[in-house]
Amino acid sequence: MMEKWRSYPGSIRLMAIAAVISSTGMACIWPLVTIYIHDHLGKPLTVAGFLLMLNQGAFLVGSVIGGMMFDRWGKLRTLVIASSGIIGISVALGLTQDFTMYTILLLLNGLFYGMLSPVINALAVVLWPQGGRKGLNMIYVAQNAGVAAGAALGGLLASVSFAWTFFGNAITQSVALILFVLILPRYLNHSAMQQTVAEEQQSTSGEAAIGRLQVSRQTVWIALLLLCAGLLISWIVYVQWTTVLSSYMQSLGISLKQYSLLWTLNGALILFGQPLISWVIRRFAKTLISQMLLGSYVFALSMLILTQTTAYAGFFAAMFIMTLGEMLVWPAVPTVAAQFTPAGQEGFIQGLVTGTGSAGRMLGPLLGAVLFQEYSAQGLLYIMTGLALVSVGFFALHHQFVKRSNKPLTPKPVAGKM
Repeated sequence: MMEKWRSYPGSIRLMAIAAVISSTGMACIWPLVTIYIHDHLGKPLTVAGFLLMLNQGAFLVGSVIGGMMFDRWGKLRTLVIASSGIIGISVALGLTQDFTMYTILLLLNGLFYGMLSPVINALAVVLWPQGGRKGLNMIYVAQNAGVAAGAALGGLLASVSFAWTFFGNAITQSVALILFVLILPRYLNHSAMQQTVAEEQQSTSGEAAIGRLQVSRQTVWIALLLLCAGLLISWIVYVQWTTVLSSYMQSLGISLKQYSLLWTLNGALILFGQPLISWVIRRFAKTLISQMLLGSYVFALSMLILTQTTAYAGFFAAMFIMTLGEMLVWPAVPTVAAQFTPAGQEGFIQGLVTGTGSAGRMLGPLLGAVLFQEYSAQGLLYIMTGLALVSVGFFALHHQFVKRSNKPLTPKPVAGKM
């Protein structure tokens, strides 16, 4: 394990450590938001659900803004603004008891978290461009480790006071920010120097860089549209587990404790199942497109299993399979997006990818609730199976479209802003 950790560049190890700390703080809050709004502020669950949907909308807007700031205003500056916003708002959330103020602060929190999210992915792309999926997968695993730790920590803090869940988030975000401010500039400067040397060598030898695609602006947008359409549908399917399926399982007599155990399985498999997913990739999905396609087929299989069973063992198996699909698709999509991203637009493109996931988390619960009401659980599950196959189609179309434009790209100079 330590050998594998040391095989990553220091910049990616820094990003992973900061991602663990940051997501730990985030997870102190989000599992308890609904309980806080309903039990502490005395609002109905429908209001809580509506606020969470608005929060995801703010996250989407923040993702696009954060990506644009990353490219135009500087990497470190964007990170400091986003993190500082989260810290200040988290402290204010812990101090307020007013519902109107809480609503405003919750939306601002979503906005600043949205700004931060694409910065983390874009930094992994910029600092280790040759790492491909490995760098982004490390960030993905680190964030899930933080979520697992934060969920437990949030419960402990809430037992003292709900305010301390917000203060705990502010403290962890402050630690992550200090790490970034003290260490990140060194890696950014080193990355800029390496890029300058590479450009000079390339201009001398006349050789084109490997790893990017020579595509027009129109081609970039069409490719991104197809890729994000597949990702959006994948998230709509996935998010049913956190919304409609939880209520469905309780109607079958499956306890909330048993439902929570499924998410324990999800987190444990992501953290400790990396050797398994590495074997799957080596054996069945050596390319990024095959990982996205296989992952989408796995999403469909998971939903199809649920159409044939109401036993808890069936849900357990379906969650195991769904998690494997998640481990294939979520790191692969931003990596594919990075391959056809014009130099200097890493933040914007990663912001659109991150925002697409947020859009799926917004639309999924609403669509799932409507389908569940109209067609019952069976109808919902069959439709979600079909939607997962539709995402396969979008990913395949994306691959074929980009393949026709596959030419080496001479990188454009990237501004050395921090």
